[in-house]
Amino acid sequence: MMLGLMVIRRKDIQVIKKNFQFRIYTFFLKEYTILFIMYIVLSLLYNQIPNLPKPLRNVHQLDHATSGCYCLALTKKSAGIASVAFAKRKVDKYYLAIVRGWMKNDSYVVEQPIADVPNNRYRMCIGTEDNPGKSSKTEIKVLRRGYFNSSLPPSSSTTPPLSPSEYIQVTLIRLHPITGRRHQLRLHCQFLNHPIVGDWHYERQIMDYTDTWRMMLHAQKLVIPLNKNEEVLDVDAGDPFSELVTENSGYDYVDEVQRENK
Repeated sequence: MMLGLMVIRRKDIQVIKKNFQFRIYTFFLKEYTILFIMYIVLSLLYNQIPNLPKPLRNVHQLDHATSGCYCLALTKKSAGIASVAFAKRKVDKYYLAIVRGWMKNDSYVVEQPIADVPNNRYRMCIGTEDNPGKSSKTEIKVLRRGYFNSSLPPSSSTTPPLSPSEYIQVTLIRLHPITGRRHQLRLHCQFLNHPIVGDWHYERQIMDYTDTWRMMLHAQKLVIPLNKNEEVLDVDAGDPFSELVTENSGYDYVDEVQRENK
């Protein structure tokens, strides 16, 4: 099976455009193989590009349900350089997400610590006094408020006529994580009471889960410094979400906000 990958290689750094529901690492749990049809990115990469060095080295994290830019190193040296760049926050990362509801502000800065959930390896949580976690920061910019139909297949070339009741209110946002904690973006959206559409772990904690074909989180852009001469690798994995958010469905955003504030 082909990944349909965008592959950019420069100075022993490989950036791929990962599909959603593709795992980066080769270890996975038995229960996941029963619940989902998962594919191992590295194995498919070697099949498509046989001359790639082995092993490719992971230098950062990207959840299996998240699509978009993922960086791999071809040598031990380049892995070290890239890992340090990520650790020291010299890499700029930008994500797109579709979240539930209409965000009232046009921008947000969320600074909430991220902590482990005791006895649960699959989830994280916002830190508390008893479980403080690690500091984290995310900048969020609203791109569009509109409507989303969770039953519409992503391959549909035309949108069938639907009544307003068949849509949910959503906001398309761009996220810029300043830190890189596990599940940071997902939790910071949940903290704002605007969880990411299709996020099995965090959407259903505060509202009805949207049963759709994927979690609506996409790693759109990576800007990676390659050396001290200010050479950078700037990769953009495109925008798969804008076409999924319709601008109106029989409601007016301003009127809705005014009604909510009364």
